[in-house]
Amino acid sequence: MMISTHLTEKILKLTNAADLEQSLKMLLPEFLKLKIYFTKQQIAQYEMKWNMSYEEFEQKSTEMPDSFTFEVEQEYYDWGEKVALVQHYKKMLKEWI
Repeated sequence: MMISTHLTEKILKLTNAADLEQSLKMLLPEFLKLKIYFTKQQIAQYEMKWNMSYEEFEQKSTEMPDSFTFEVEQEYYDWGEKVALVQHYKKMLKEWI
């Protein structure tokens, strides 16, 4: 797969790097750090709302009076996805650093 000349020029201009590979080595770790930060902020919102960690929520969710409502189930899956994404992004970041 080729990257267009236009896109390559924009990336090089953004990073002020000598070549595309160097630019990507600069950009991708920063991108992953931002994704981790943003996703952790979303996780913190769930933790504040439910006053517990995801692990606690996972254990207690079936004991809650409204545990099988659409809202609770949706939050369980969304929250779990965000926790998994943070782990994925951290793993990818280790590969780039």
